[in-house]
Amino acid sequence: MPLRHPHRLLAGLAAAVVTLGIASAAPAVAGPALPDELPALTEDAAAARVPAVTEAAGPALAGVWFDPSGGGRLMAGTWDPALAPVLSALGATPVVRDEPRRDPAAAARALTDRLGARMPAGLAAYGTDPRSEQLVLDVVEGPGSAGLARALTTGLDPAAVRVEQVPAAAHRQATVGGGDGITDGSRRCTAGFATTDGSARWLLTAGHCTRGSGTWYTGADEDTIGSGARTAQGADAGAIPVQEGDVSATAGGTRVTGTRSAPVGTTVCLYGSTSGRSCGPVQRTGVTVNFDGQSQPGLTQVGACAREGDSGAPYVTADGQAQGLHTGAGGANQCTAYFTPVATATRDLGLTVLTG
Repeated sequence: MPLRHPHRLLAGLAAAVVTLGIASAAPAVAGPALPDELPALTEDAAAARVPAVTEAAGPALAGVWFDPSGGGRLMAGTWDPALAPVLSALGATPVVRDEPRRDPAAAARALTDRLGARMPAGLAAYGTDPRSEQLVLDVVEGPGSAGLARALTTGLDPAAVRVEQVPAAAHRQATVGGGDGITDGSRRCTAGFATTDGSARWLLTAGHCTRGSGTWYTGADEDTIGSGARTAQGADAGAIPVQEGDVSATAGGTRVTGTRSAPVGTTVCLYGSTSGRSCGPVQRTGVTVNFDGQSQPGLTQVGACAREGDSGAPYVTADGQAQGLHTGAGGANQCTAYFTPVATATRDLGLTVLTG
């Protein structure tokens, strides 16, 4: 099989990235025309190829993401040019990185060990950007941000780390009051996905909603859902037993068809009881977020807007693949959102998402 024109990443300044002068800039992604022999991919088709690409590349893999240009491509970064034809054969567009090899995962582990459970107020979040294969630290703009950035990145590989400024930190979005969604009388959240433990049905939502809660209700008439909710240890996920009525395998009217994880670059939609439908691209996975000084690891970052009361809301792809449960949002106008992956929530709670 002929080599399908592997793309190369060229070092340079990425647009709209603020680096505070202490960390390397994001390498720009070259964007030549789609090779004739490599067909365009839908987001669903690209997501289906990710497991095979990841397994085939092994330690030589340097980021996987979806690029909607040219009709849609699954991009697969690699440090090894010899791997390019293998990635092409699997339907991915190879991106051979010209820069010296770096390890953002090692940088993330070092930073996590340094911070422990507490995070400084000026650090909003951190996680890996697969497009540049760098650990990105989101630092809240304002006095002292440059000093904090230097302190956080000291001792880390500068090529593996990038600092960006954000206008505001994230916060969780359970809220007091009634209205649409679900409530236990003292807080209002949003129903997530219908699940089962094999015998009974459970309704997923955010763990910071179910922790210490009582009986849950839904609708203007406050119809009873159930009491005795479970809350996961560590992950921001909880589940309410459905003791009255039933739950449907839908999210915002979209039929849930599976739980395949969507790669970075894929559009997902939040269906919140306050925000309604809010869509945007997956920006990073495995992100650690600062919520009032407490670190919450393992979240996915999305360029979507959310509001108070959206906590626990489901994120799904256009074809109904369940992605996660809304945890909180920050950034400008609360338009940087974070969710707990549904695979993490169901694993920790011993549940399975119902499909329809």
